[in-house]
Amino acid sequence: MISFLKKKAADQRRKESLERRFSCKIHIDSTLNINDEERISIGKGTTIGAFSVIDINDFSKSGFKSTLSIGDDTYIGELNNIRASGGQIEIGSNCLISQNITIVATNHSYEDRISIREQPWKTENNFVIIEDDVWVGAGSIILPGIKIGRGAIIAAGSVVNKDVLRDTIVAGVPAKVIKQRFPIISS
Repeated sequence: MISFLKKKAADQRRKESLERRFSCKIHIDSTLNINDEERISIGKGTTIGAFSVIDINDFSKSGFKSTLSIGDDTYIGELNNIRASGGQIEIGSNCLISQNITIVATNHSYEDRISIREQPWKTENNFVIIEDDVWVGAGSIILPGIKIGRGAIIAAGSVVNKDVLRDTIVAGVPAKVIKQRFPIISS
């Protein structure tokens, strides 16, 4: 019990340190698994909600340096799972990342005769880029190797396995284009 309380106190000190450094708000009940604080950047005015898990660890033999960058005034709601380990995740400014969302930067390899737990992370398509002003609806999953363009909307419960263009609304499993947010003006 004492080691648990010591870890909880250390986690709280880390959150407070990051809040001061970046002028952001990290809920006391969120979890930050970060082995190097230089690998995370959080924009001013950004909020990370309760029970969200942020994971940025490099326990793979690939030698890749994982990073997470979040822009200014972005809201990351409750119960989210953001896993930059083995890759890079960039979330732009003024984004709304709702609740129960999973964003994963990479997958494990699956070579023959090596247990899945021992596999290194894949080094191709090991990124997720979410540009500015994106809304990701509750319960969505963003898979590795994806770029979501500025102003896009991901409907609740969607699984994004392909790039999403700017100002596009997608929905479904897998996510498909529903419509454009704004009419395309031809010149």
